[in-house]
Amino acid sequence: MVVPAAMIVVLLAVQICLWAHAGTLVQAAATDGEQAATALGGSPRAGEIQARADLQATAREVVVDPTVQTQILPGGRIEVTVSGSAEAIIPWLRLPVSATRVGLSQEFRESG
Repeated sequence: MVVPAAMIVVLLAVQICLWAHAGTLVQAAATDGEQAATALGGSPRAGEIQARADLQATAREVVVDPTVQTQILPGGRIEVTVSGSAEAIIPWLRLPVSATRVGLSQEFRESG
């Protein structure tokens, strides 16, 4: 009776660690996407490509069904949202992960 309960506790602990790790990877991808989108000469498409490349390089085994969305907001701001689910060890437990980063697009302007 104690062994099955202990195994469930261990599996839950590992699942929570995977969820936290997936959240960190999604946050990093959103940050890199936002930096690529807002850099001088960048674009929302460049941010999306960078975020997807980060996910492919670091999170393809941990984040399931990742999505990347970018949009232009008023005031020259660009929003990058990365979301998905953490890999499930326990089949019925799907834990979502998501991160959104907003940055101001960089551009040169004439003074005066």
